[in-house]
Amino acid sequence: MWSTIIDSIFLQQSIPFVIWFILHFIFIAIAILLYLLFVSYLNRWFIQWVLPRPWAYRQVFPYTVAANIWTFPIGVFLYQFGHPTLGVVFIIAGHLIYSLTPLLLARQKKKSSRPSS
Repeated sequence: MWSTIIDSIFLQQSIPFVIWFILHFIFIAIAILLYLLFVSYLNRWFIQWVLPRPWAYRQVFPYTVAANIWTFPIGVFLYQFGHPTLGVVFIIAGHLIYSLTPLLLARQKKKSSRPSS
């Protein structure tokens, strides 16, 4: 929504505003969902790699959304306001930090909580 509003300020539309606004919003929503789908599969691979028991996909998608809840919008803002490299780095680094850090901490906690025989 916020991206559509920003683009409507800076771009010239040749079609009526309401139609342009709806189509632009739908395109952005689909692009965000495709991004979340891709990084969900990436997270699923990370989880299989880091944790001994893999998660079902229905558990991975909400985890991915939570990990990208603020890094993705800030990265897109940076990209739109003329800092494309910084925006992409922020999206990727933020995703990796907020996805992998809890997994690695859970792995360490499991190893330290096991009783030694």
